[in-house]
Amino acid sequence: MSSEQQSSARTVRRWVTTKAAAAHLSVHPEVLRRWNRHRDKYPWLPKPKRVGKDFRWDLDALDKALDAREEH
Repeated sequence: MSSEQQSSARTVRRWVTTKAAAAHLSVHPEVLRRWNRHRDKYPWLPKPKRVGKDFRWDLDALDKALDAREEH
């Protein structure tokens, strides 16, 4: 794979539902919803995108935020 293909492959974001994002984090979906509602307590949490009435979470951003949080 060329470096151009690798860099474009890295920019593909994995957007998932709250239920799938919570499963990825091994928490209940309501926990993720609560974290999102109380952003003052969880500033490390990346903001989801709203699609209609639902949210979509970027799994790569969630992983990166958790990794950074665990390093501290």
